[in-house]
Amino acid sequence: MTVPPGKRTALEKQRAVERTAHEAELVRLSARVRELEETNSAVGKAIGLLHAMSEEEPAEPPTKTDQPGS
Repeated sequence: MTVPPGKRTALEKQRAVERTAHEAELVRLSARVRELEETNSAVGKAIGLLHAMSEEEPAEPPTKTDQPGS
């Protein structure tokens, strides 16, 4: 089976358009992945800082719930 030259050219153009669209989508998704990785890193650092800060805080003084003579 042979494909007429006109139809072959149209198919090649359609594939080129699809390829360009796929490449653009790949660039967009790659940028989004980088953005999410940077966000994840920042959140991880923030959690680490909060954890370090909570270790440095003095312990809460015990609350007096049992009072003598009550």
